This record gives sequence, C-alpha cells and structure tokens, in this order.
Amino acid sequence: MIVKELLSRLTLKGDSRGSKAKRQILYSFLLQGLSVLIGLLYIPLLLDYLTQEKYGIWLTLTSILGWFSFFDIGLGNGLRNKLAEAIARDDVALGQKYVSTTYALLIGIFGIVLVLFHGCNFFLNWNSILNTQGIESEELYVLTSIVFTFFILRFIVQLISVIYLADQLPSITKLMTTSGNLLSFMLVLFLTTFTAQGNLVLLGTIISVIPVILFVIVSFIAFNGRYKAFRPRISKIDFKLSNGLMNLGAKFFFLQVTAIIIFSTSNVFITQFYGPEEVVVYNIAYKYFQVPIMVFSIVMTPIWSAVTDAYTKSDFSWLKNTLRQLNILALIFALGVIVMVFISDWVYELWVGDQVKVPLSLSVVLAVYTIMYLMMAPYSHYINGTGKIKLTMTLAFAGIPIYLILVFVFGDLFTNSTGIVLAITLSSLLGLVIQPMQTYKILNKKATGIWNK
Repeated sequence: MIVKELLSRLTLKGDSRGSKAKRQILYSFLLQGLSVLIGLLYIPLLLDYLTQEKYGIWLTLTSILGWFSFFDIGLGNGLRNKLAEAIARDDVALGQKYVSTTYALLIGIFGIVLVLFHGCNFFLNWNSILNTQGIESEELYVLTSIVFTFFILRFIVQLISVIYLADQLPSITKLMTTSGNLLSFMLVLFLTTFTAQGNLVLLGTIISVIPVILFVIVSFIAFNGRYKAFRPRISKIDFKLSNGLMNLGAKFFFLQVTAIIIFSTSNVFITQFYGPEEVVVYNIAYKYFQVPIMVFSIVMTPIWSAVTDAYTKSDFSWLKNTLRQLNILALIFALGVIVMVFISDWVYELWVGDQVKVPLSLSVVLAVYTIMYLMMAPYSHYINGTGKIKLTMTLAFAGIPIYLILVFVFGDLFTNSTGIVLAITLSSLLGLVIQPMQTYKILNKKATGIWNK
C-alpha cells in the first residue's frame, strides 16, 4: 500500500492540479537544463569576442535598460492572476476582455515610453553613464537605440507567455525563452567566427531582435489555436476592467520597482565603485549561484497560478500539503548551495579559466543570499498567488533605503563587489521573517488587516 501511494504521488498522468504541475516541472527541467548550458557557454564566448571592458559595458547597459520594465506597472502579473481566476471559474468571455484590455494598455504605455526615449537618447552621454572611453559615442548611440527599441517591443509581444502561465503551462513559456536563447547563441557563435572581433552593435542587435520575432510567431499560432477564445480584439477592450487589473498590477509594479532598484543598480554601483571589469567578476559569480535559483524556480513557476486556482476554489488542504513539500525541497537545495561554495574555485577555473578571478568572499555572500531566496520562495509564490501583496510591498519599500545606505557603507569598506551583494542580502532579511507569518495566517484563515490585503 505504501509503495502504491508513493507511485500515485509521483504519477504524471491525470488532469488534477498536482499532476499538471508535476508534468510542467518535468518539461521545464529539461528545457532549463538546455538554457543553463547555453548561458554557461555564452560567457566564455562573449569574453573571447569582446574585451572584458566591452562585456562589462554590455552587462551594465542591459541592466540600465531593465529599469524601463517597470513601465508596465505590473499589468503582466495582474493579468496572470485575473486570467487564472477567470479560467478557474470557466469564464472565457471575461478572460478575453482581460487579455484585450491588457494588450491595449501596454501598447499605449510603452508606445509613449519609446517615443520619449528616442527623443532624449540623442542628448545622453553614454560614455559618462557607462564610465568608459573605450567605445565611440556614436556607436553607443546606435547600440542603445536598437537594443532599447526591441526591448520595449518585447514587453508587449511576450504577453502571450503570461497567458500560458495563467493556464498553468509554464513549460511553454520556458520553451519560448530557451528557443530564443538557443537561436541567439547560434547566431552569436556564427558572428564570433566570421566577423571582426568586438562588434557590440551587431551583437546587441542579434540578442535583442531574435526574442521579439519568436514571441510574435508564437502569439500568432496561439491566438489561432489553443487560445483562439482569448484572442485580443478591439471590440473586447473594456477599460472598466483596467481598475481591477491596475489595482492588483500596481502592487506588483511596486515590487518590480524595488527589485529593479536593488538588482539593476548593482551593476551600476559596481561600475562606479570598482570599474566595468569588476562587473564581469560579479556576474560570473552571480550566474553560478543563480543555477540553484533557476532550477528551484522551475518547481515554483507552476505553483503561483496553481495557488490562485486552489485559493479561488478554497482548496486549503492542497495548499497546506504542497507548502510542506516545497519547504523540504527548499532545505535540500540550501544544502546544495553550501556544497557549491566549497567547489566554486574549481568550477570557475573550469568555466572561464584564468581570465577572471572570483574572490571567495563574493562566493560566500552570494551563497547566503541564495539560501535566503530559496527559503522565502515558497511563501512569496503563495502570497503572489493569492494577490495579498500589500505587506510584501511595504517590506520591499522599507528595504530600499536600507540597501542604498548599506551600498555606500560597504562600497567603501570592500575592494570588490562583495560589499554590494552584502547590502542586497541584509536588505532582504525582513521578508525572511514576515512572509512565512503572513502565509500561515492566510492558510489558517486568521489573516486580518494588512495581512489580508
């Protein structure tokens, strides 16, 4: 009986919420494995093609452009929850209205952002912003114009991935991302083999354009196939629904802003304190310790919308059992991170050779941050799935001044990017305590006041 019960838990068959989640996790693991491999191969490829300074400039530039992502004011995550609720209630007409309205809002918002950027870009001194004289200002102007334009377009066309997430099919989203990365990698490999070294404009164009083309193709296929009933139409735009989308979206928006301020500015602070070469050191160590986060995120991705579905249907038994399993898994991953610290020097040497030296202190602090993230992830996904994120938003805002103060304190105390990572880690401590408390209050129907908003 015990063996039979265990096998039933592990089965991938069936249409239950748990079985669907397991299938998505398995498919996503396979795709993420390929994606991680591509990411690992990208770094030595780009280091060979570009100088370390140019690679650091590229990393810093993409971080800066990432700041503009907050202009979607959380509409993507708002749609994810609202559409998941509509699907749980089998309300296709409402789902189509939410999809159509979200597309309309994003096109309007990002259209304005695109016009404003190009109006200002001609006057921006990117050499000063990026702290470099190694690239001509005209080249940086062309590079930023191309990369930003397609970065903005991507935010609109990738909305199709949100629909798959709301439908508890994150593996399709992962397939789109991995396919884009693979195609970009193949073209960059061709570029590095048959063109002159250091063409940052051509490199940026390839990496920026390919995902946009891919999302457009997938959107056309999906809205003429599986999601034909959700196909956006002008006649289905209902700006009355925008209040619900934007109220929930605004909360996610504030969380996005805080994440952007903390994580996207890290490369800029490192560049200003230690130079663009140190950005490369930080990003190599960061990508190494991102591996367990990426793998764990595969498990967590279907959980968000599954929680929305379960919470909408008041299935608290499933919610509690699943949370216990996720906490055990998070602990196992945390032990794996400790092992990663002990073998980090060997991995760096195997990965990038002697081109970049990563200090042990940076690896240790990144490991601590990674463990904190893993322990918080189940609770943050539960809170996001229920949409009760006002308290999380408050904690995130409280963390910003703490982070900024610590950046300047540790930036002077340390001689490398270890201090910046330590500032990020310490500013996240509040969430490690508060989020589990809120989750248990929600699951036991004891959440009141700000705990239930």
